[in-house]
Amino acid sequence: MNLPEPTPKLPNSVYGYVALVALSTLFYELSLIRVLDILWYPHFAYMVITLALLGFGIAGVATSLFAHRLAWIPPVALALTLTLAASYIGIFVLLSHFKVDFVNFASIGSLALRVFCAFSGLLIPFFLSGLILSLLFTEHAGRFGKLYAWDLAGASLGCVLVPLLIPSFGGPGLLFAAAGLTLAGTAFLIKENKLRLPLLLLAALTTSWTFLGKGDKDYLEIPFHMDKRGFISLTEQPPLKTVWDRIARIDLIRYSDNFTWIAYDGGSQTSYFYDFDGDYCKLRQELPENAVRHFWDRFVFASHWLKEGTGARVLVIGAAGGQETKAALAFGASEVDAVEMVGSVLRLGKEKYAVEPYNNPKVHAVQGEGRSFLRASSKPYDIIQMMSNHTSTSIAAGSGAVSPNYLQTVEAYQEYFSHLSANGLLHINHHVYPKMLLIAAKAWQDLGRENFAQHVLLYYSDAWANLPTLLIKMSPWTRQEFDRVHSLLGGQFKLIHNPLLAPKAEKIAPGFFTGQLPPELEAAIPYRIEVSTDNQPFFNHLRKRLGPVSTKEPYVDRAVRVLLNDSIKHGVPMDVIHLLVTAGAALALAVLCLFGPLFFSQVGRDKWRGKPAFITYFACLGAGFIAIELIFIQFFHKLVGYPLYTYAAVVFAFLLAAGAGSWLCDTLALPKRRLGRFLPFIGIPLYGTFLVLLQEPLLDFFLQWSTALRILATVVLIFPLGLFLGMPFAIGIAGSYQKGRGAVGWAWAINGLFTVLGSVLSVVAATYIGFVLTIYASFLLYIFAGLLLPRFALLTLHEDQPILLDSPAGA
Repeated sequence: MNLPEPTPKLPNSVYGYVALVALSTLFYELSLIRVLDILWYPHFAYMVITLALLGFGIAGVATSLFAHRLAWIPPVALALTLTLAASYIGIFVLLSHFKVDFVNFASIGSLALRVFCAFSGLLIPFFLSGLILSLLFTEHAGRFGKLYAWDLAGASLGCVLVPLLIPSFGGPGLLFAAAGLTLAGTAFLIKENKLRLPLLLLAALTTSWTFLGKGDKDYLEIPFHMDKRGFISLTEQPPLKTVWDRIARIDLIRYSDNFTWIAYDGGSQTSYFYDFDGDYCKLRQELPENAVRHFWDRFVFASHWLKEGTGARVLVIGAAGGQETKAALAFGASEVDAVEMVGSVLRLGKEKYAVEPYNNPKVHAVQGEGRSFLRASSKPYDIIQMMSNHTSTSIAAGSGAVSPNYLQTVEAYQEYFSHLSANGLLHINHHVYPKMLLIAAKAWQDLGRENFAQHVLLYYSDAWANLPTLLIKMSPWTRQEFDRVHSLLGGQFKLIHNPLLAPKAEKIAPGFFTGQLPPELEAAIPYRIEVSTDNQPFFNHLRKRLGPVSTKEPYVDRAVRVLLNDSIKHGVPMDVIHLLVTAGAALALAVLCLFGPLFFSQVGRDKWRGKPAFITYFACLGAGFIAIELIFIQFFHKLVGYPLYTYAAVVFAFLLAAGAGSWLCDTLALPKRRLGRFLPFIGIPLYGTFLVLLQEPLLDFFLQWSTALRILATVVLIFPLGLFLGMPFAIGIAGSYQKGRGAVGWAWAINGLFTVLGSVLSVVAATYIGFVLTIYASFLLYIFAGLLLPRFALLTLHEDQPILLDSPAGA
């Protein structure tokens, strides 16, 4: 075997350059996710992760194929880096002038062409970034551990900086910040001081264009692509206010003579600030006749109507524009805890656009996540109310392909019930009431309670099909209580379940009140009706078949029909198209990454021992790492509470710790140690299993701590696992780069390919078998990778003496 040439000397400044390139790439990725949340829909923004990995994979293939023609030398690196900086600005231009509308299009073919062109453009910065790094890693493979550490450190820093900067820069502005960071990185490549200053000045000017180019607007803008809820037509005149919150973009638009529209992410979600002078006595006198002047409709205050005059203690989860909070005060609540995840909505409500209800002394308005707030509280409530509460943004959901909903799980309902007083009331308006009822019944049964049907009152209206009214009382409904609510809702809303009727008179099958449906009924219902749990929190994953559903089928109301059928465009279900596109991209990338280098690169054509093991090893690392990362984001959501903070803390911890692990590989020379190089393949499943088994006790222990300390605890708990996860890639590269100059690029490509596949498969697996079994399967991938390592990797006892582990010399 020919030994590799000595690794060229590497200036220390290059490590800083690598960190800035990785930081700018992370800025681009996260800003693009936020921008596409608004221009398109959140599940399409998931494709950004796929594009990133696809770009890195293609870059790895290019490096492998042209390893003997391409070299990482300063002129080439400088040209690529300047092109990368220009590409970030080019993305701003592309999205501003090339629009993709997933609702209004002539044919599926024309949409596919536009999507392909858009995604091809969005992929270019990822390809350039991947090419820069893969060329550098190939040229200096002997220092891969330290280089990879700086790469991951830069990316981890981005996880912290993006949430901090986005309220000032906005999503589009971060594209210019990414370009500025890249230009600053070129200063590390240039030795002449007289050239560094102009580059740094250009970097500062590029970044400042975020503020110089916005004109009289609140932020630099990209024109909207889709008219969600009529948003484009309503914003022909500038909005009253635009705020890029860390969770969602908020636009305030004067919609009518009595309310201001709160548009989340360009119309993906909605709420209102109703005009109100603070006179609750006058408001009460106008109700219920004039309900629609002050609320969406009378169902908003159904629970408060029932509890009038009792001085109810109220918790509102998802307070938004304050309708429910105002209703509670109008009917005499003694105190209201109003929890809203998007803090900018509360601040705007308090400071500028609504004197009431958020400035009322009886109201405690707090930014937070509902279940996190509830778990940290020991206060009993008389009313817990949620109004169609969910978060549309990709970041808030962990950037998953199928967004979890932790407010609609068995464990969530158990927490609601355990925080209600003896005669307390849970009031929920949310779509798909059969599934919601089934989950609540399961939670009721698991708490050891009986006769759930006597505690449930349910109303529905086609006018508000997506907001049926579910009222669950901790004590059985009495005739007087039923009559009181029915006098409010009975004239306009259809009574679906009357808790006072005998079981044989029920309109709903008895299984819905026990938490378990007969198999034949579950099979007959044309959408996924399975009970959602924290282990499988996919309430909104309803689609069971690709075709449409009919209201003539069991338990299909107008809301379900609209949810499933309206998302089908030209025969293609748009709610799962991102998974289909990702799977298709992964298959195309598989052909490119596996067979391109295998047949056309020098390292692929050469015969060397362990080539199948080499391919499988890096495949296992790619699929295993992304699955572990995505699932631990979900695990720690219950501890941190805020989805964005969870995402930032978990990804930051994984990347920083993985960088430290990669650094330790070089520092401790683990690839040269017979037993030391197997350390991560033992540590990952052992420590990972420890975290999985102890997640509930750890949650109980840390829950009473402040948010900052819970975030710190998250980082500390994840760090050892991340440390182990950062080692296998560096160990594999150290053991394989001697195979040929293109081996590093090929490994990079394979890893990127199977990270794409792993992201899709982990989501699908979690949907059907749950997070826990999926994470154990990911641990098994690392164990298998450890078994494959000796079949291709070289053990270097001395700098000039590589030997195979299973050869006679290595015995």
